[in-house]
Amino acid sequence: MPLTDIPAAGSAVDAVLRARLEAPGLMDLLGPIEASLNPAASHPPLPGVSEHLGPDRHIVLWLIDGFATRYRRHTPLLGADYVTDLETVFPSTTATAITSILTGRAPAQHGLLGWNTRLPSAERTLTVLMGQERDTEDRPATLGYRELTGRVQPDRLVDRLGCHTTMIGPDWIGGTPYNRMMNSSAAFIGFEDLSELPARVAAHVNATPGPHFTYVYWSELDHLGHAYGPESPEVERHLKQLDLAYTATCAQIQRPESIFLTTADHGMRTMERRLDLREHPAVQACLRHRLTGEPRAAIAHVREGRDTDFLTALDAAFGADVAAIPAADWLGPGTLGLPPGHHREHPELRARAGDYLLLPAEDAYLVDPPDDDEGPFFVGAHGGLSPEERHIPLFLRNIGQSR
Repeated sequence: MPLTDIPAAGSAVDAVLRARLEAPGLMDLLGPIEASLNPAASHPPLPGVSEHLGPDRHIVLWLIDGFATRYRRHTPLLGADYVTDLETVFPSTTATAITSILTGRAPAQHGLLGWNTRLPSAERTLTVLMGQERDTEDRPATLGYRELTGRVQPDRLVDRLGCHTTMIGPDWIGGTPYNRMMNSSAAFIGFEDLSELPARVAAHVNATPGPHFTYVYWSELDHLGHAYGPESPEVERHLKQLDLAYTATCAQIQRPESIFLTTADHGMRTMERRLDLREHPAVQACLRHRLTGEPRAAIAHVREGRDTDFLTALDAAFGADVAAIPAADWLGPGTLGLPPGHHREHPELRARAGDYLLLPAEDAYLVDPPDDDEGPFFVGAHGGLSPEERHIPLFLRNIGQSR
């Protein structure tokens, strides 16, 4: 059963949650990349991609944060190299999806379930991309990369590949605890502005023979989508800049064994309503701590014996605008992507996933910020299960064949 959209609360949400979209998944791309550069790995091929890969290739993966598949209409130059749509992971958000990319593991395996993830053994709530956590008293603390690594214990893709790796991204991201944790032995090359990206990437690739894996990251599109919305002139203008940057990069790469892949971590959809849990103390009183996960896919940890009170208060507060899905009904291969018979799930997965997944209505997002933070205000958002949030495009340029 293909997933076409999130149904209203009260319908058979649990059945839909177990369904996959008809597109191949993001992990179906990461598997063949690893298999081509790691002799010990074995993954099914991805048509349109696997035939271009090989043990002598320099594989470049450009991750454009927030590039929804419908944005292709604004990028005709990129569109000439379109291969297919992919279904990103769930939750469809940066913290979860980029961790899947940099580990080659599904969310069920790496255990990071959104912007905020509850770490039950440490009794902390981790905001992994910011390198921050909050304790049982909701007091914030900043983590160094060694502390963050201890919390996450990532199974990094770069450690499994049988070749050298490089990360390329904005200068400001290079020294962050998350980036240092995930880079491991990879070299980092920074730049300040999108206009510098083509020359920086091409110079590196031209000087580096295969086998090699290079990961390139760009985040501005996601920021614009949140602030102005996916249909805004600001987003359209930046997409045109990305289109030109892609063409300039490909034109400057001279090494024939190079494979240039471009995709995203998630899509984006327009929001109309902000649902604030702080306005409903009866719901908050039933929780062990603030909501974790994502504003479009929140996770509720309910106090023992308060399930009925929680569901009653939630319905009184939001009615059909928020669907509450018991953990037993949404955890599994259809959502968090753990294939049957594959690697074991994260040992804390069930505890981190809490008691209920809260899915807001299609045009809404749910926030539960701490007292010292007003929380996000979005015009565009992602994290949920709709095709707008989960469908991302995949582009491929085989440099050798394009000459």
